[in-house]
Amino acid sequence: MKCHMKRNKEVKVRFTDDELMLLNSYVLKAGYTSRENYMRTTLLKSVPKEQPSIDYQRLINEFNSIGNNLNQLVKLAYYQPLIEQESLSVLTQLKSLISFTESMIRGVV
Repeated sequence: MKCHMKRNKEVKVRFTDDELMLLNSYVLKAGYTSRENYMRTTLLKSVPKEQPSIDYQRLINEFNSIGNNLNQLVKLAYYQPLIEQESLSVLTQLKSLISFTESMIRGVV
């Protein structure tokens, strides 16, 4: 047995002609008979993603910077080979930073 709720709250939404045509096509493709039911189902059954924290965004920016620096080092090493000891030192430091970062992400530290 369906529980009938009285829907007494209204939300107005305005569309351009193109947006309304697109919405109508979605409604038809999904097999709905009314835009209201389609929109209600679509909005209420979807779960919005939680925005990542600012710390997470900073971490991603750091990874991007590290990636850019690595690319520059690879180009430099290709055209001007580094001394082997310097290369090993840089790689060891990078490995340590990556391990630390992974443990921070997983909450191990």
